[in-house]
Amino acid sequence: MEDFKLILYVLAIVAYFIYNAWRKAFKTPDENGRPDTPTQERPQRERPARDIPNQERSAPRPIPAAPSQPRQARPAVPATSFEDILREMQSKMERANEQHKAPVEKPKPVLQPITQPVAKTEPRRTLSLEDPEQARAYELQRRERLATAEASRQTKMQSRKTAPNQYAELLQNPATIRQAFIMSEIFNRKQY
Repeated sequence: MEDFKLILYVLAIVAYFIYNAWRKAFKTPDENGRPDTPTQERPQRERPARDIPNQERSAPRPIPAAPSQPRQARPAVPATSFEDILREMQSKMERANEQHKAPVEKPKPVLQPITQPVAKTEPRRTLSLEDPEQARAYELQRRERLATAEASRQTKMQSRKTAPNQYAELLQNPATIRQAFIMSEIFNRKQY
C-alpha cells in the first residue's frame, strides 16, 4: 500500500512539472515583446520599519510609473538557409578529418637483444653411501642438522613457558572474578 502511495506521489510531481513546462511554452508575449509575467501585477512588498533608515521613513514614497519608452525588441536572428548550414558543417568536418589523417608517428625505439651470461654450474657429485667415509660424513651432517633443529624447538618452548599469559591467570583465579567478567565482555563483543 505504501509503495502505491509513493508511486502516486511521484506521478503527481511529474505531472506538475509537465504542466508548468507546457504552460510556459504557450505564454503569449505582451505588447512590448516580453513574455507575460505575473510580477507586473504583483504589488511591491513593503519593507519592515527596522530595515528602512531614519531618513527614508519620513520621505514620501514615490509611486512607480509605467515606463515611458517601450523596450526595443531584440534584433532578429539572421535567417540562414539550409545550404549555409550545410556548407559550414562540411567545412568543419573537412578540418576535423585533416587533423585526424595526419597524426605524428613516434619513432619506435630499436630494441637490442639482451644477452644473459650463462651461469656455469658445477657438476653435481653423486653421494654414494657404499663408501664408508662418505656415509660417515653424511650421517654426521644429518645429526648436526637434527640437533640444531631440536635446540631451536626447545628454546621456543622455553620462551613460551617463561611468558605466561596474564589473562589466562586472571580468568582462572576466583578472586579476580570482576576483572574476568570485564575482560569477557571486551573479548566477546556483540556485533550489531
